[in-house]
Formats: sequence, structure tokens, C-alpha cells
Amino acid sequence: MTEPVTGTDSARRRRGLTPGEKIGAAIGLASLLVAVLAWQWPRQDQGPAATPPPTPTRATTGAAAAPPVATTSAAPTGAAGMTYLDTLTPETGGPYLQPLPRALTGRSDLPHPVVLSCPTNDGEDRSRSVSYPLKRRYLDFSASFRAWYPPGEDPESAVRISAVVTVREPDDTLTRQPRPGRTTTMSRPAEPLSFSVEGGDLLTLTVECDFGGGVAVLADAGLTR
Repeated sequence: MTEPVTGTDSARRRRGLTPGEKIGAAIGLASLLVAVLAWQWPRQDQGPAATPPPTPTRATTGAAAAPPVATTSAAPTGAAGMTYLDTLTPETGGPYLQPLPRALTGRSDLPHPVVLSCPTNDGEDRSRSVSYPLKRRYLDFSASFRAWYPPGEDPESAVRISAVVTVREPDDTLTRQPRPGRTTTMSRPAEPLSFSVEGGDLLTLTVECDFGGGVAVLADAGLTR
């Protein structure tokens, strides 16, 4: 049931709020604003929640992953930068080279062999030579020298090897510089062979033998820079 509007209420609405009522309203509004600020202030001071540290995981047991293997391109060089003769193409005398005799195949003391066949000693076939280009790239030559003859030959039959380094002079003439050689037989152990090739343009190895059918075997024959 609606209460009747009295004259007093109507008159109050027309004249507005009294000063006391205005003060009361202002105090109420200020109290509300303080309450809102008091509620919001702690929330503004709080930073973002710290991210919890990751939980450590236990490695599963099993075979460890193998480390990556570095790959390298193949190169005709060995220890200490050695270039083996069996990786080079001879400049002359290639037909005088042959594989290891079957009796010597597979021997661990004959790595990187260069096998130079003996001359027949008939007519002008008294020595055989093979030459390798140096192009002034190398400093030293080294090898292990052995003699071999087929069964039935005297094991004291000799095989001789000699070496010459050829140098091309500024006027285009060639100077041949002999190097120390070796003489050995089947009954002797391997003979070391080494000498300087510094400044050389060509290395020539020459073999002479007491009898045909034998070979001079140069194991680990190579050039170092």
C-alpha cells in the first residue's frame, strides 16, 4: 500500500538536501573510497607470483648416448703429415712397379709398400728407375728397404737401391743431386733409408740386382713437408 506523499516531503524534495545531510553524504562517500583503496593497495604492491623452480628429473638408466664422431675427408697423408709414395702417380717408370709378391702379402711390417722390380740383367736392362714429382713441396724422404727373391735363389743375392733428387735451376737447366743408397739381401733385416729432398723437383729411385726376378721393397715409403 503506497503511503501518501505529505506536504513536508514534497517541500524537502523541492528545496534539496540540508547542509547536515550533505556533510553526512560526503562522509559516507569518503568512507567508501577509503575502504576501496585499502582493499586495492595490497594487491598493487604484490608482484607477479614467482615461478616455482623446475622439478629435477632423474635420468633413466640405460646406455649413454655416444658422442658425435667427427668426420674427416680421406687424404693421402699419414702420421706427421707424411705423403706416401703409393698414393702418388709416378712421372716415369710406372711399369716397373708391381704388387707385393704373394709370399709377402699381408705382412704387418710392410705398410704402404712400393715394390720395384729387378732388371733382367740382359742386354741394356741393367737397372730400373721410377721417378716421382716433388714440385719443391717436400723436405724429407724415408722408407724401410728390403730385398726379396723367389724361392730357389741364393738368399745372399744382393739388391741395391740408389736415389737422385733433380733440381730445376733458374736458367731451366737440371741439376742431379745423388742421395745415399742402400744394399741388402734377403737374409738381412730391413735397412732404413732416409735423406733430404728439400728444394727438389723430382725424386728418382733406381734398383740394381744380382739376378732377375727379385724385387726391392720400400715399406712406409713417404715424403714429409
